[in-house]
Amino acid sequence: MTEKGPTEIALFRYEIIAPLLSATGPRGTQKREIEKIAARRHDHPRRGRVQIGVGTIEEWLLRYRREGLIGLEDKRRRDLGQSRVIDAAAAEVITGLARARPDLDGQGLLAELAATREGIELPSLSTLYRFLRARGLDQRRAPGRKDHRAFAFELAGDCWQGDVMYGPALPVDDGKRRKTYLIAILDDATRVVVHAQFYFEQHLRSLKDCLKQAMLKRGVPRRFYFDNGQIFRSRMLLALCARLGIQLIHTRPYQPQGRAKLERWFLTVRRGFLPRIDIDGCGGLDALNRLLFAWVEGEYHQRPHRGIDGEKPLDRWLRLSDGIRTLPADVDLDSLFSDEAPRRVAKDGTLTLAGRRFEAGPRFIGQKVTVRFDPFDLRSVRVVAPSGESAVAYPVDLSANRHVRRRTAAEDQAKAPPPLRSLDKLAGDMAPPEDRGRDEQAEGGRDGR
Repeated sequence: MTEKGPTEIALFRYEIIAPLLSATGPRGTQKREIEKIAARRHDHPRRGRVQIGVGTIEEWLLRYRREGLIGLEDKRRRDLGQSRVIDAAAAEVITGLARARPDLDGQGLLAELAATREGIELPSLSTLYRFLRARGLDQRRAPGRKDHRAFAFELAGDCWQGDVMYGPALPVDDGKRRKTYLIAILDDATRVVVHAQFYFEQHLRSLKDCLKQAMLKRGVPRRFYFDNGQIFRSRMLLALCARLGIQLIHTRPYQPQGRAKLERWFLTVRRGFLPRIDIDGCGGLDALNRLLFAWVEGEYHQRPHRGIDGEKPLDRWLRLSDGIRTLPADVDLDSLFSDEAPRRVAKDGTLTLAGRRFEAGPRFIGQKVTVRFDPFDLRSVRVVAPSGESAVAYPVDLSANRHVRRRTAAEDQAKAPPPLRSLDKLAGDMAPPEDRGRDEQAEGGRDGR
């Protein structure tokens, strides 16, 4: 694995085997799950739509259990051959059919292409799917109703659902209003809100903070079930799941029904929480979140829930909590969720981050360092030098620095340097024997004084 993190190939292989890490059941369950995965096609980061053999999946699973994510890296480069090229005439026929007949699958498109242009060599299915994806024709949907069915997981921590709701616009210091976003994480089996918080940004750093707070309070889930939004599709999130052994699942495009439980909770927020808030006088974002936390823990979790047979979410969490995974002892959440930024330490030993100055210290002056920090808690940051040396840096206190006594050059020179003996030793070694004896007697007399 490179210093920059896991490669796309390793993360792709982890997505394939992730469902097997939490598979439980009678003997043969894992074998059946592997066969189901092998029967499907998957979006390879280099080769398009591919199928993975049963033996290959078993090998990846064994390598992950032995070595972790690094075991899924490629040991050497592999050339899997060339794909066929679709000429302009065939491309025109395929494009027209795909747009006019959204119910045709790949095999149907190839059959129609063969009937239209007899005697030609047909492209492979993988080449066809790459062609459709490149032209934005891979998200076609046939008309008709879909089969949507309710589902529920059995234990607390089996699956956490996450999504974002547009919140109220809060007044800010300049007299304007600023939009808020509510990021919520819901436990599927118990309907417990493991964490929910309003943010001013619908950004990856906001999601990271929400997930960190959720894991600190409720442990590590086995699955994440998220929307297809950009922040939920990030490489960082997939790498985080790989390190913690979490399966990352995304809702199928255009099918929000899979997140019905969380959408229903958002409706509860709009009807039962927001109407009770004085938006103009609540006191800002921190005060709004304080009221939200109180409402979630003091009302929502303590109230009977119709979706779980009238049981209270918190009671159900306690009853189904046997399988909750704790955070591994060797994992530091602060480090795992921290942001990083390069900075140059100024001549006064300080650096600037997020509009604030931090006291890095004189030993880092002039160096280009890496700053690791929590964007929602800038009471301190960690400075890491290229040599690997690190230190905690705190915001600059100009008033306190005014009273700190600086060392002068004279004080630095007052420390007696160690004596230089190499040339004296060389001269003594080269002196005649009679002179060497007198020098040794003289040296002994000086030491005896």
